[in-house]
Amino acid sequence: MIRHIAFFSAIDRADLDEIEAGLWLLKDNPHARAFAVHRNLGLDEIPGPHPDFVVIADLEDEAALAAYKAHPLYAESIRRVRPLRDIRVAADLAL
Repeated sequence: MIRHIAFFSAIDRADLDEIEAGLWLLKDNPHARAFAVHRNLGLDEIPGPHPDFVVIADLEDEAALAAYKAHPLYAESIRRVRPLRDIRVAADLAL
């Protein structure tokens, strides 16, 4: 099992709802066993960059991760979100 986690921050906070909607497109990607988008509550007191969103997708294996990223919904999410986001950081964890 692989947990794909991506952190996103907005260029402009006025775009948060649009970014969130673009990220939620991925919920219908059939290659993820579980999927969620969460807004960061911003409770961390340590200075530094803090993401606005965390996306979590659980996938069966590396082939499923590749299929998830090759799916048209992934491309559409990128098309909508990329122009509005500042930072994107991703991590893939073996579970």
